[in-house]
This record gives sequence, structure tokens and C-alpha cells, in this order.
Amino acid sequence: MVPPPVLPWPHGVRTVFFDDDDGVASAATLRRAVADGNLRRLAPRLYTADLTSDPAEVVAHNLWRILSRMIPDAVIVDRSAAADGKVIDGVLYVATDQRHSSLRLPGVEVRVRPHGTTLEITDDLPWPNGLRMSRPARVLVDNLVSTRGRAERAARTLSLAELEGWLARKASFMDRTRVLRLRDDAIQLASQMDAVDRVDEITALFERLEGRVPLSPDGSGLLSALVQGRAWDERRVEMFAALATGLTSHEDPDLPQQLPAGPYNLELPFFESYFSNYIEGTEFLVEEARQIIETQQPPAARPADGHDILGTYRCVADTVGRRAVSDDPSESLVFLRERHASILQGRPELGPGEWKPVNNRVGSYHFVAPHLVEGTLVKGLELAPSVPAGFRRALYMMVMVSEVHPFTDGNGRVARVMMNAELSAVDEARIVIPTVFRNEYLGGVKRTSATQAQNLSALVRVMSFAWRWTAAMPWEDRAATEGQIVATNALSEPDDAAVGGIKLRLP
Repeated sequence: MVPPPVLPWPHGVRTVFFDDDDGVASAATLRRAVADGNLRRLAPRLYTADLTSDPAEVVAHNLWRILSRMIPDAVIVDRSAAADGKVIDGVLYVATDQRHSSLRLPGVEVRVRPHGTTLEITDDLPWPNGLRMSRPARVLVDNLVSTRGRAERAARTLSLAELEGWLARKASFMDRTRVLRLRDDAIQLASQMDAVDRVDEITALFERLEGRVPLSPDGSGLLSALVQGRAWDERRVEMFAALATGLTSHEDPDLPQQLPAGPYNLELPFFESYFSNYIEGTEFLVEEARQIIETQQPPAARPADGHDILGTYRCVADTVGRRAVSDDPSESLVFLRERHASILQGRPELGPGEWKPVNNRVGSYHFVAPHLVEGTLVKGLELAPSVPAGFRRALYMMVMVSEVHPFTDGNGRVARVMMNAELSAVDEARIVIPTVFRNEYLGGVKRTSATQAQNLSALVRVMSFAWRWTAAMPWEDRAATEGQIVATNALSEPDDAAVGGIKLRLP
């Protein structure tokens, strides 16, 4: 058998190459390959052997490499720098002294302007492939130049309201010392760039930021919220918008349209409390947890953990409170805080019902900063009514609260309570996450966070299975419930189950 010929150029998915790369064929060979349909010419001297992917997708995947070859001294500036290098309306703005006309590529037009100053003065930040990105002070100074846009495209620089919003986003993650350092850095840079006419504008921006002068009614809503202590985490709000849209439109043939709630009984709230605490590391034997609930007394050896079981149980066993929901964000915040206060009533040192005073994280992943908690929750709750009531809105509420992590502790438990309130409000079965299903549940939530809610398939698949399991359990009978808890492997430790191939089974 004759082996396939070795191609003289990269041929993987979304790969690109230039006609002068080492080992690439002659210009004549490249022209023939393009004519024969074996190559695509994306731009002068730029080719791809990927004949399937959208050319714009190929360029987006390789943008910084392409730009570093075609405009080696490029610095990302103006509106593009304020957006952290994101291509907006198909345009990327760069400063360069090596090119005087736009670079047109599939899916993006790289618009150029002169540097206007020496790179030593601007001290720009490193960017992939040897490129540079404007540092925050330069973003501020550069975007104070007024430019005009077109009907289909925003201007090269930010409007004043947009610049206020950019500054508010930066300031929301800084302490006052860093904010003042940015102001001083921008003033110094403006002077070095012979742009002293912008110094007064920079000073005025920071005076508005600190609330020393009135805000314009046409200014940034985020700046106004920040000055009034109601600011939000914009990246999280963007994620919540994607989450709401994704859950509304998500199609899954295995997702039940509805699973009606069964008759009310005490077994469901008991195991809901038991498993919800077990997920968070509060581990008791089932018999020990029953003793705590039946006597309403935590064990002397573990009083705090016992109070967690009691507090969660009282919250989810409340036949009225467990189904209370509202489309009014202010009222929903009250429900959230009351439920958290109930869950952690035995741990006063953790501030039951009080927003966290310091930020929390899991590993290197930071949740919403304390001063942005309430504003972010309000924005998230404003989006909730756009999601269909029932299972989809329940998932939205759980992920939204979990992503904000508004309290010092108890965030996972209260997020699941908020989720189940949405289901109870429309007489749907609640969702219980058994111990054996812990890793799948946490994995679905983490994947949603990691993809900014762009990939919801794992979350929906995991949660819909847990929903079907909960709906099928015989909660009205203790003996039958305990029998199915064992038969479905619900109590198996997740790590041991993974090693042994043990899965949660439907009753």
C-alpha cells in the first residue's frame, strides 16, 4: 500500500501558515493547491489547509500569531484595549508605525493608527506572540480622544459614558490606593504624551468616581451604582445573561417536560437536608442524623455540625416558606437571606443571613467581591423571570447564587434551597443530590462557570437525572425510602464509587 504523500504545509484543524514559513512549498505550488481546492488563501501570503472550518473561525483561532507576523510592532489600543483585546463589531484597533492601511482578514478588520509616542513612554503590557496591550493608564488617556463611528460600527474610542463604565469596572476590583495610583499614572502619562489637555478630564473622571461631584444623567449606570454602593460584577452578569438564554433555548430529548411533586411527607425534607449537608462535608450516619432531627438536639461532640442538619431541615420542611418565590428582586433577596439565616442559625460566628465581609474562593477561583454581592444578585434576579418557570428557572437560580457565593459559608446549601423553591412554587418535584452523585453535580456546576455558561449540556444532563431520581423515590414511606436509598447506591462515597464503577440508579 502506497503511503499518503507528506504535505509540505500544516494540515490540522484551524491551522494556518505563511508562504515563507520553513519547509513550505514554492509560490507556484501554493497557487496550484489553491486552484485545485486543496488550500485556502485567507489573505496575502496567508493560507490554511482546513477546508471545512469557517475561515473567520480559523482566523480567530490564530489571530495573535497572524497579527504578530503581519504587524510585528502592533499594540492593541483604544476601544479594543478597553475590551481586553476582544474583537467588537468585526474590528480590532491597533497602533503601529509599520503599516498605514487596514489589514482585512476573514471575520476581522484590523484598523491601524500611528503610535503617536514612543513605546518606552507608554510601557505597554506583554501580549501573546510578542504583541503588546495598552496598560490601563494608556487605555484611559487614549480613549479621551473623541472619534466618530459609523451606523454599523462603534467609534474607535469609547464615549464618555463608556469610559466611565470601563473605569467603574476597574475600580470595583481595586482598593482606594490602587485607584489613586491609576489616576496618577494616567495624569503622568498624559503629560509625557503631550496630551496635557486631557489632565483635567482625567481628574474630573476620578472625582465623579469618588462621588465628589454630581454624576451626569447620561453617564454610566455602573459608575452611578458604584458611587451609591450598588455596583455589580459585570462579567458575572454577562454570564447570567448567557445562562438565562442558554437554559431557555436548551434542547434535550431526555429532559422531562414536568415531574409533578408527590404527596408531602417528612422523608423528603429529611434526606434533602441530610444529602445537602453531606455534599458540603457535614457527614453523619443516617441514624445519627435522624436522632438529631427527632430530638431536635445536636450531638454534644459535634454541636455546630448538628445545628447545620437542624437548620437545613427546618428550612426545607417549612411547607409555606420552602415554596416562596418572587419576580421582585428585592423580595427574592429577603427570601435568600432568611433561608441562609435559617440554615446557619446555629453558627452565629458565620453571620447567618449577612453578606460576606471578605471574598471567598475555591482553589484559585474567586467568587464575587463582597462590595459587589448585592448589586450582582439584583442583576441576576432581574434576569430570572426570562427563564421558563420550573426546572430551567430552578437551575438558573442555583447556578446564579452559587456563582455569586454571597455568604461566608452555606452557599451551596442555600443555592439548592433557592433551586427547589422554584420547583415547589409550580408543584414540580424537588431535586435532591445523593452522596454518590456529588462529583457529577459539582462537575456540572464547575463546567458551567468555566465556560461562562456557554456549555450547559453537562449541567442539564446531571440535574435532570437527579430530578428523575428524586421524583421516582417513594418518599411517602420510610421503609421503602430507605430500601431504595440502598438499592440506588445513593449513600455510596463518590470517590469510592468512581473507582468501583458504582453509579446512581433510578428507583
